[in-house]
Amino acid sequence: MSIKVDPNLIKDLKHFGLKDASKCFHCGNCTAICPLSTPENPFPRRLVRYAQMGLTDKILHSPEPWLCYYCGTCSDKCPRGADPGETMMVMRRYLTSLYDWTGFARKFYTSEKFEVMAISIVALLVGIGLLLFNTGFSNWNMVHPDLNSVWPSHGIELADLGMAAWAWLRSCHFYC
Repeated sequence: MSIKVDPNLIKDLKHFGLKDASKCFHCGNCTAICPLSTPENPFPRRLVRYAQMGLTDKILHSPEPWLCYYCGTCSDKCPRGADPGETMMVMRRYLTSLYDWTGFARKFYTSEKFEVMAISIVALLVGIGLLLFNTGFSNWNMVHPDLNSVWPSHGIELADLGMAAWAWLRSCHFYC
């Protein structure tokens, strides 16, 4: 079994917010303090090491970035200020961009202007949708909106099931 090393991984992770992975010298404080860490799973230290070594495939198949709930305890206890908690969030952003076939996530996470523009467009579209579907605002005073008038709840459930099926099919395509 061969292991591929990506020499550009650290550089790529910096676009997603990684500050300085070289500060970590693997003292183990983050692993010792993390409530999610076990003897079989030295978490989050292992992921920091994978990033330092350029092991993209190991990161891609690791569940640890998704397990971290970013309590910040590991970052507080780091004697070198390597911020392992934020490194886990960087890994999430990086992995999300790899899973996203549209490229939207990469652009969203790496460009502040694009992020602000995307959020503004979504907010504008939601506002227009509420106005077009007349959500029950009486004379525009917006006291008691009737959210079920936008779309009936059974329609929302069907749309959710459709999105879940689409996401499942996309993930099968990605991993198979």
